This record gives sequence, structure tokens and C-alpha cells, in this order.
Amino acid sequence: MDIKTLKLYLVSRIIKTEKPALLIEINNILQTKSKTDWWEKLPTEVQESILEGINDIQQENVCSHEHVMHEAKQKYGL
Repeated sequence: MDIKTLKLYLVSRIIKTEKPALLIEINNILQTKSKTDWWEKLPTEVQESILEGINDIQQENVCSHEHVMHEAKQKYGL
């Protein structure tokens, strides 16, 4: 999910919410953020990679720890 898609997704969720506490919390987050967030200091490639990972998690495109360890043992004889 690129940044533009993420923004549209968040705007859509904000517009649809009827929870005042959530809207207040979002507003507080946006007001307290410094002008240069650590995210903005990351290279674009790293940001895209993190967003891709988040997207994979949301789509349940993940492997369990046990599965990864099993493959590593088979591949590397651990």
C-alpha cells in the first residue's frame, strides 16, 4: 500500500466513524506530532518496504515462526 492509498483509506475510515473519542484521539495525535517525524527520515525504499509488510499482514500473507524455522532447518541443516 503506497502512501496515497493509505491516506485515502484513512480519510475514508475517519469520515465513516461515529466515535467522537476516536476522532479526538486522531486529532490529538496529529497536533502533537513534531514537524519532522522519524518516519519522514527513513529512506523511501524503507518506508515502502514497511508499508508492504503491513499490507502483507493485513492480507494474512504471512508465515508462522514455526514454518520459517522448519524451512531454515531443512535448507541449512540447523
